[in-house]
Amino acid sequence: GAWENQVSPYAVAAESAEDIAAAVNFARDKRGRLVVKGTGHDYLGRSNAADSLLVWTHNMREVTFHPDFRAAGASASAPSVTAVSVAAGARWLEVYKVATANGVDVRGGGCTSVGACGGFTLGGGFGSFSKRFGSGAGSVLEMEVVTADGQVRIVNEARDSDLFWAV
Repeated sequence: GAWENQVSPYAVAAESAEDIAAAVNFARDKRGRLVVKGTGHDYLGRSNAADSLLVWTHNMREVTFHPDFRAAGASASAPSVTAVSVAAGARWLEVYKVATANGVDVRGGGCTSVGACGGFTLGGGFGSFSKRFGSGAGSVLEMEVVTADGQVRIVNEARDSDLFWAV
C-alpha cells in the first residue's frame, strides 16, 4: 500500500511554454494539484496524481544545434560555445541524433527513451560520461522555465542566476 498508481483526471497536451504557463495559472487559480509528465518514464508514479491537472510535455520534442550559443543577457564580449537546446518533451534518442549529426557529445542518460530535460537533468544528471566530464545538470547553460507565478523565464548565470542555480 506504499504506492498507488492514480491517473490524473485532467490533462493539457502542452506544445509551448505558454501552454504550460496557462496550465500553471489555471491550477493555481483553482487551487488544484499540478503534475508534469514528459515521457512517463517514472516508475515511482510521480508523473501522475489523483485529483490533479497533468501537464504533458511529450509533444515538445524540438532539439536544436547551436554552433555559436551565447546565453541571454550575457556580455557581448562573452565567448560563444557549441550547445544543443532541448525542449521539455524530447527524449535522449532525439538529442543523441542531433548531437551525432553535428559531431558533438552531450552528457545524457543511457536509456534513449527517457526524457532529457525532466527527471534526468533536474535530478542531477548522472550518466555514462559523468565520472569523466561531470554531471548533465552541471552542463546546463540556460533554461526556459515556467515559475509558480505563471511567468515564462529565461534563466542562466547572467539572468535570474539564483533561480538558475536553484533549478
